[in-house]
Amino acid sequence: MSLPYEDENVRLVRQSVREFAEKEIAPYAERIDRENTVPEEVIRKTAEMGYFAMRVPEEYGGPGLSLLEAVVTVEELARVSSAVGIMATVSGSMVAYPLARYGSEEVKETYLRKLANGAIGAFALTEPCCGTDAGAVTTKAVKDGDEYVISGQKMFITNAPYADFFIVAARTGKPEERHRGVTLFVVDKGPCVKVSKLEMMGYRGSGTSLVYFDDCRVPETRILGQIGRGFKEAMMTLNEGRITTAATGLGVMQAAFEEAFKYARERESMGVPIIEHQMVLSMISHMKTLLEASRLLIYTAAWKADQGHPDYILYSSMAKYFTAKYGTDLVRLAMQVLGGIGYSKESPVERYYRDIKMIEIGDGTNEAQKLVITRFLLGKIRPE
Repeated sequence: MSLPYEDENVRLVRQSVREFAEKEIAPYAERIDRENTVPEEVIRKTAEMGYFAMRVPEEYGGPGLSLLEAVVTVEELARVSSAVGIMATVSGSMVAYPLARYGSEEVKETYLRKLANGAIGAFALTEPCCGTDAGAVTTKAVKDGDEYVISGQKMFITNAPYADFFIVAARTGKPEERHRGVTLFVVDKGPCVKVSKLEMMGYRGSGTSLVYFDDCRVPETRILGQIGRGFKEAMMTLNEGRITTAATGLGVMQAAFEEAFKYARERESMGVPIIEHQMVLSMISHMKTLLEASRLLIYTAAWKADQGHPDYILYSSMAKYFTAKYGTDLVRLAMQVLGGIGYSKESPVERYYRDIKMIEIGDGTNEAQKLVITRFLLGKIRPE
């Protein structure tokens, strides 16, 4: 008997994305990591498949994937390249979600259709000053007639060098208003937007950057949702984004497990494959259990979100936390199984080891997820 979220559509999505990823992305994966950039042809083909617009509704020209289908898409992309996987997560989920949910009809027609036609979006929330304290953003949006002038600096912004536009959290109220004075805007790429790419440890190629907004003039029609409600809108976006971000970790975990399992069956020691030795057998079985437990939590979170269950927020943070904490354990064990070869750049496990650490930090640290989990249980967090 199949689980309720393992339907034929999900299986077909997985098969299609896996075939594409292995043919069109896998040959470039090592180069993407080494050069810290995704080749233009890979971006173009991925965009043509609609993976940077996964959650754009069909009425705006997008694939209209469910969150579960988007999770499977991201998982399969990240299995071969974490960079492409997280790019799809940000543009196809964390940008598409607030546009679809909070955008005016004009904004939806303009920007959701841009995504559907191959544009890439970036989500600009984090700042050097604040990190997890998103209510303290200092980027300012000052009203000037029927426009807002946006100035400030954002940090660790995925997709920034490739982005055609940004969702920007900016302060429209006083600093002492904290989260009640933050508003979301759509800002087009232009001369006022300056991007400085960072050299990160993992997820290399995803374009993680410092982004400077230098007096960007934005029509007030480019506000998402309501003035002063941007913090809540950003948090709701992250509730979905954490599920797809966790799915990138799941893809890395799957790749690491496959590499370790293959090696353990082929590598011989003392006349037998090393998988027959009790210590290696123990590591492989533990890895498989962590992999499937992470998968079940992530799929359950996505399924609950698709079904409109109010506790999907709880499952989103639990899935992100569990995948981050135990994904690092799994990839560490994969490296241990491979031994010296796993520690060298001759093996992709070395890349997976660097990649998986990001899941413990990006889109809310492990510690932040624990806070969300407990606050939800106490009734202090509820969906809109």
